[in-house]
Amino acid sequence: AVQYVYDNGIMSGGNGLFKPNGSITREQVATTLYNLEKSPKVDDYSAVDAFKDVKADDWYEDAVCWAFNTGVAQGNPQTKLFGVGTPITREQLVTMLYNYSEKKGYDVETRGDYSDLADADAVSNWYVDAMKWGYGVGLIGGNGKLNPKGNTTRAQMASMMKQFVENVVQK
Repeated sequence: AVQYVYDNGIMSGGNGLFKPNGSITREQVATTLYNLEKSPKVDDYSAVDAFKDVKADDWYEDAVCWAFNTGVAQGNPQTKLFGVGTPITREQLVTMLYNYSEKKGYDVETRGDYSDLADADAVSNWYVDAMKWGYGVGLIGGNGKLNPKGNTTRAQMASMMKQFVENVVQK
């Protein structure tokens, strides 16, 4: 999966390292989806003003602005934080993939029943629809658990992105 996302320009590492066991952050996920979208030109930088933690001219600026402008990622309007530097949970990540799919016109109707998984009741109400979709299209739950509140590692993100491209984008 790591080789796949690297070869397809979806994810990379820094200083020649991928750091598969490191947590992936919200701006890194935005960048990953922005890369999948082939880095479109960004004209609207309102996310820089909307969020205190989004800095102009930082490496993630275009990706975060794109994600915010397209509705792929929202941030927290009450705290005025996007969550830069914050590790993303699995339920948050699946929701961003769901939002991206919705914006692209991909299948968002598929739902899976994960009620038999041991941690099914740990999914936050806000994320239930996206998690059922993610389970239904094979992005999560392959090991018999959802781990919805667990931070996502870079290797897990690579695996999910490979499955996402194969099971959603290319269908």
